[in-house]
Amino acid sequence: MSATVAVVPTPNPDAMMFKVDEALVASGTFEARREDDLSQLPLAGTLLAHEGTELVLIAPRFVTVRKQAEASWMALRPVLVRSLIEFLDSGEMAVIDSVRPTVHTPASEVEQRILQLIEDEIRPAIAMDGGDIVYRGFEDGIVKVQLVGACGSCPSSVTTLKMGIERLLVEEIPEVQSVEQEAGL
Repeated sequence: MSATVAVVPTPNPDAMMFKVDEALVASGTFEARREDDLSQLPLAGTLLAHEGTELVLIAPRFVTVRKQAEASWMALRPVLVRSLIEFLDSGEMAVIDSVRPTVHTPASEVEQRILQLIEDEIRPAIAMDGGDIVYRGFEDGIVKVQLVGACGSCPSSVTTLKMGIERLLVEEIPEVQSVEQEAGL
C-alpha cells in the first residue's frame, strides 16, 4: 500500500506543508538546509536534492518545505509529493535514530511554566501552519525563541511572535516582559 500525502498551504507563500499518514520521527522537529550535513537526515537530503528547495522541517506527522523565492510551486509540488511517497514506501528512516533534537532543560520554576505553555498552547498552533518553535532561554524578563520551518521566514512571523506568542506568555506568566526571535544557529 502506497503512502498518502496531503499538501497544505501555509501562511508563508514560500513554504508548503506535506502531511503524511505515518510517523516520521517519534518527537521533536529537525530542520535542514542544503548546505547542512544531511547524512543523518535522509528524508531532508532527498527533498533538498530537488532544484528550488531551500529548507526542510521534519516533524512527527508532516514535512514542511521552503522553496527559493524564484522557484514555482506548480513545478515543485508534484515532484516533492512523488519523492515523499517513494521515500515513505521505501521504509527508510526519515531521521537516523542517533540524531536528537535539542531540548532545553528548565533552570527555574518560571522556565518550567514557559516551556509548559509553549508545549501545550503555542507549539500545536504553530505546527498547524507548518512550523515549530524552539525555546532558547529566559533572562531578565525576556523569552528567547526561534521560529523554524514555514514560520522561520514567514511575512507574518513578527505578528505571530509579538501578537501571539508574546501576548500569551506575558498574560499567563507575570515574570515575562517580552519575547524575542533569536537568529538561526
